[in-house]
Amino acid sequence: MTRKATTLLSAALVLAASVAGFATRVADRPVSAPAEDDVTVVAEAILAPTGFEQAAARGQAATAAAAAATAPGCRDAAYALAAWRLPAKFSWYYNGAAAPASVRSTALTALRGGTSTLFKAGYRCGGTTTLRTTEVYAGSSTRTAQVNAKGVCTGNDGVSVTSWGSLPATTLAYTCVYYRTSSKTVIASDMLIDNKLHSWFTKLPAGCSNKFDLQAVAVHERGHTAGLGHVDQRTHSSQAMAPKMPPCSTVHRTLGAGDVRGLKAMYGA
Repeated sequence: MTRKATTLLSAALVLAASVAGFATRVADRPVSAPAEDDVTVVAEAILAPTGFEQAAARGQAATAAAAAATAPGCRDAAYALAAWRLPAKFSWYYNGAAAPASVRSTALTALRGGTSTLFKAGYRCGGTTTLRTTEVYAGSSTRTAQVNAKGVCTGNDGVSVTSWGSLPATTLAYTCVYYRTSSKTVIASDMLIDNKLHSWFTKLPAGCSNKFDLQAVAVHERGHTAGLGHVDQRTHSSQAMAPKMPPCSTVHRTLGAGDVRGLKAMYGA
């Protein structure tokens, strides 16, 4: 396959827990990666709040947790779709060699749980949906996600890997989706999770402070792999695909009505 010159690609940045009153900032950032004939790559990043945003983030997390008790998102039907679609089966591998000690023994379970929720359209208001695409955890791998410390997709090896490593400041996780330009079918999707600057949990700890839910991040990032886009934070914050992820919250481990509708629109029986 003939290599083309390096191309600039648009990365939609998911902003986490912005200060109350600030407008949602969804920006384009140029990233570069080697391109191939008939292959397009799109990068999605989910960000953590900066230091001065922490107090606001904690308040937002508390509000979201309280709202969860009344099943938020059950009537919010909003969703957004990207251009690409998954094939009938999405196989992925995990490299946990660089996982933080605090979640090393439980990370895979959380990642598999988040992935399963997305592919079964796990609705927080009850029930699952059979989709025309399935996921298969193919086992451990020594490969790493093809994302570098600058947040750049570095190439397509055709293997979907989730691993841990350095990412730009405030970035929680970064997903690169490679798909056929002609057919819009996903070839591979890598996810790199930050292991340097942020703290993670797989079970919400008592007195949680500035820790992030690995399973919820997996749900969101797998949504991008499947072709879901971001919905507006101001009006659809209950959806898993809302572009903010506050710390110390497990609300987005399951899908809202709009998330489910989006998946059905793409993969419904």
